[in-house]
Amino acid sequence: MIRIITDSTCEAPPALLNHPLVTVIPLYVIFGQQSYRDGVDMTREQFWSYLPKSSVLPTTSQASPANFETPFREIIEAGDEVIAITLSAKLSRTYESALVAREALPGAPITVIDSRSISVGLGLMLEKAVEMAEAGASRAEITAQLEQMRDEIRILFTLQTLEYLQRGGRIGKAQAFVGTLLQFKPLLSIIEGEVHPVARVRSMGKAIETMQDLLAQQVTARGERVHIGVTHADTPNTAAQIADALAKRFETSRVFVCSLGPVIGTHVGPGTVGAAVYAGG
Repeated sequence: MIRIITDSTCEAPPALLNHPLVTVIPLYVIFGQQSYRDGVDMTREQFWSYLPKSSVLPTTSQASPANFETPFREIIEAGDEVIAITLSAKLSRTYESALVAREALPGAPITVIDSRSISVGLGLMLEKAVEMAEAGASRAEITAQLEQMRDEIRILFTLQTLEYLQRGGRIGKAQAFVGTLLQFKPLLSIIEGEVHPVARVRSMGKAIETMQDLLAQQVTARGERVHIGVTHADTPNTAAQIADALAKRFETSRVFVCSLGPVIGTHVGPGTVGAAVYAGG
């Protein structure tokens, strides 16, 4: 049996994250001297409720090798194989931690994949991995599909401000937008695992409209082969509207909506919305 491990920056429906084949390794969000495991000690709802009231701006920390080694060992000792899919190695050292944990188990049937993505992009990869594992695909087959998929997912997101990305050091090539956004909202993408600037628009409404237009241009497929993930930072109504609009544009019902968790939320801030599209069937 193939078991799938991912990390808590993966945004996907609860039924998928709680699937019997899936294990989620938490990263950490830190308020002052207090550290919380993302999704374990602090839920998404608690984070977005707590953040505006906190006088301390949070920081984050990657999962450690030990966080991966324990479930690796348990799965291998049960006679199963492992595929671990982590957030982009350019955004966190969590991928490196998973590699270190694998090295502690030489010869074990463990594959570690850098998703080069995050959030709902990672969620779409998890969805595909579980679907293939349930269908009896081999570890090599699933790995090949995921490695192809990560180059085909298109992900765009818009923020209220670049302050959080800049402060957390995850701003990547979007640094080019800093200082020019007093009257604009940034539209960003994840390309090859790094944050890239896409456009500057004058309002959040226009940013959302542009995001949908660009996704429809970048992914030309239509129909049920198209999978869509929409995520938000405490703006569920906006996310639901985006999901409905994208479902109509792409003529698909394969859409999920979820809230951003504490670790990603720390780096993007309130009001963020984003979407990922994959047309691989």
